[in-house]
Amino acid sequence: MKVFRLVSLFTLLLAIGVGVSSCKKVNDADVQKAAQEVLAANPDLAAVAVTVQDQVATLTGTVKDDATRAYAESTVAGVENVTSVVNQLEVVPPAPDYTALDAAINAGLADALKDHATVTATVQDGIITLTGEIKEKDLPVLMEKLNALNPEQVVNNLTIK
Repeated sequence: MKVFRLVSLFTLLLAIGVGVSSCKKVNDADVQKAAQEVLAANPDLAAVAVTVQDQVATLTGTVKDDATRAYAESTVAGVENVTSVVNQLEVVPPAPDYTALDAAINAGLADALKDHATVTATVQDGIITLTGEIKEKDLPVLMEKLNALNPEQVVNNLTIK
């Protein structure tokens, strides 16, 4: 009976030893590399960086919207051996494109200024900037014409006579 217990104890210790030694140690650098590869596959995540420590992935950088932020988190959470994700991504919407608005304003600007030879105007990012001279009585008419072009803003740097 003592021999049976001794053999059983030895077998149990051997099984535990094999189990412990066969546990795969996870290398954070390998997990980080896998997470980076997943992020690199999507151009919307180009400004996202990931670091991994103790199998916890931390996302930093910027994305264009909340949906992309959530997508980045779920994508990295799906990487093998990532136990959790700390999402520190900032949502920064892209700057508006004023190309079409500027073109529309410039198309109507010549007509709006035709009766005001001493006034010049420039358009950038939907903002009309006025320079030159104008008579006080003509200013409301000019402003009405310019506002009809639907600019973001009119900056009046005119000298009033």
